[in-house]
Amino acid sequence: MPKLEPMANEPRRTGGRRGRVSRVSSSLAEINVVPLVDVMLVLLVIFMVAAPLMQQGFPVKLPQARRSTAVNAPVTVTVPLSFRQDGRVQIDGQYVTLEFLAERIHQAITDKGNNNVVLASDAGVTMGDMAAVWDGLKAGGVENVGLQTQPVAGR
Repeated sequence: MPKLEPMANEPRRTGGRRGRVSRVSSSLAEINVVPLVDVMLVLLVIFMVAAPLMQQGFPVKLPQARRSTAVNAPVTVTVPLSFRQDGRVQIDGQYVTLEFLAERIHQAITDKGNNNVVLASDAGVTMGDMAAVWDGLKAGGVENVGLQTQPVAGR
């Protein structure tokens, strides 16, 4: 509701009934948000139209395989970030040092009856460390090594 204030310079009238009534002007103390909402809706529509047009990355044609088979790997070898300090990996949750990796992986794959292994590592592990673990796995009789990854968050 607008506030009513008397006018600063009132016209003076003398005589008559109309002279006694003073004029008042209204000042609007509220902010009109309708134009702001209109502008925001126009910006929303612009961004909704423009967002699909912006592509990130570059086009890649990925290879296709009609007859791909999933690797049946009951044994999981995990290379933690602390591998560089202590030289230990995990075979199905049990810690093993790198020097005994070939022997322990050979026991694990013979018990399971499968020569396939999934190798999971921390993102901070270097490729040189992964190559050392890979050599230990191959020395233990592993035929196929699958690398475990994680999908990118937010995609």
